[in-house]
Amino acid sequence: MAIVIFEHSADCPADILIDSLRAFGQKLRVVKLHAGQQVPADLDDVHGVVSLGGPQTLHEMSAPWMQAEMGLLRDAHGAGIPVLGLCLGAQLLAAALGGETGRMAAPEVGWKEISLSPHGREDALFAGQQWKGPQFCWHSDHVSKLPEGATLLASSAGCKVQAFAVGLRSYGIQYHPEWSAATVRREIETGAASVKAAGESAEALLADTQRLGAQSERLARRFFDAVSTLLMPADRINKGIAKDMHH
Repeated sequence: MAIVIFEHSADCPADILIDSLRAFGQKLRVVKLHAGQQVPADLDDVHGVVSLGGPQTLHEMSAPWMQAEMGLLRDAHGAGIPVLGLCLGAQLLAAALGGETGRMAAPEVGWKEISLSPHGREDALFAGQQWKGPQFCWHSDHVSKLPEGATLLASSAGCKVQAFAVGLRSYGIQYHPEWSAATVRREIETGAASVKAAGESAEALLADTQRLGAQSERLARRFFDAVSTLLMPADRINKGIAKDMHH
């Protein structure tokens, strides 16, 4: 049994997520869609699916693999296989399950205050996370309409849907807890156009990263440890774990 990780860009690594999964002995299959690798034909021997971020635009279907990946995310959700979408991955998951995505009025780039909803505060994956606190954002698209039956878990001033869950085992996160402080710095230093388009200052963002990076990494490790132990435990298929982690 393995966790399939869809990578959409070399610039959007899994960083802390992969480190945590490996620390818990998870078997991983990284599928580099941006390098021409293909979406698996089925979910045989898969006990979790992760969809990472990327520069692609879902509402314009700007990459040829999008429909196939959305189909697999939909199949995984239907089969009760845990799914975690991050940034673009959250948008792909939402759209796969009947939600909608679109262009934001203004991009959201930098450290933004994320507030957990009442449901988010009670969700087991977010145990030990700040009810209000900074998370790093880097996106100009968003989930404009949640799938039917979805639960809103977190929001920011500029983006209502920062985290959501559908059913018991499918989660979408719009911000980037998976990125290390080093990756955040690299994105800021090489993404001058995105920083300018969002009306932000690279110098200010780098200063914020210096101040917030270590705490962000610590909270991210806690979050992804919960993903590995509660959402996608390697022994789930054998023990039949079916815990309701949100209300």
